[in-house]
Amino acid sequence: MKSPVYLSCLPGAILLFVIPCLASGQTSASPNCKLVASQPPLATFGGPSTVTRGYTELGLAVGGYGELVPSPCDHGGGTDWLARWRRGLSNRIDLGFDVVGDNQSDGTFGATAKAAVRYQVNPGFRLEGGLGAADEGDGRSVNADLAATIGTRNPDQTWNYYTSLRVAGSHGCTSLFCAGWLGGANAAPPGAILPLGVIGSSARISENSSFIMEGGLGGIFSREHPAAGVYVHLSFGVLFDVGKHR
Repeated sequence: MKSPVYLSCLPGAILLFVIPCLASGQTSASPNCKLVASQPPLATFGGPSTVTRGYTELGLAVGGYGELVPSPCDHGGGTDWLARWRRGLSNRIDLGFDVVGDNQSDGTFGATAKAAVRYQVNPGFRLEGGLGAADEGDGRSVNADLAATIGTRNPDQTWNYYTSLRVAGSHGCTSLFCAGWLGGANAAPPGAILPLGVIGSSARISENSSFIMEGGLGGIFSREHPAAGVYVHLSFGVLFDVGKHR
């Protein structure tokens, strides 16, 4: 029996409420010039398909990002790598996680991870949402995102193309998962909302692998920064379709 349509929309509706709440409640009379609390992994990393039931998708990517923030705060950025795992639950729904490691411009290392679910509305349109947490060394965060992806799906063509719109939110913490008993840093990074547009392309390498490259441009909105900032990223990687276990 098919589930009612509203049930498939429920996770997205919950995240639309959660994302603004993550960035709220963190205000300051003077600018907090720490980089904003880390967002979840933001790479779309592939077109609008989901993993077929019983199959597994693996991905590895490298890239760079920049956070351009208004004066008197300093810009930030760095290089990062992404590891992805997805498992098909049905022919329209898959579930998995992304993990990102950041080598930041100030010499520190951080990591962020999220659990994500994706729903294929039709062959050229996919929705997704995720919940995650991050540890950037001098500050932690909890975060969430929601995205819509459209694109081409032409298996007889070497190249396919996609674009996505994503909105993410983060809430700064002094301890991992905002759990005080875990201990942590002296001050929480400022929470933020980050809308992001992405364009990308995929090139078939073999029957079960594709080369992915994408770029993104978005805004950084934080109550603790004097004005909106700009977020940019560029990444390259490979997706592997592991196939169904016999």
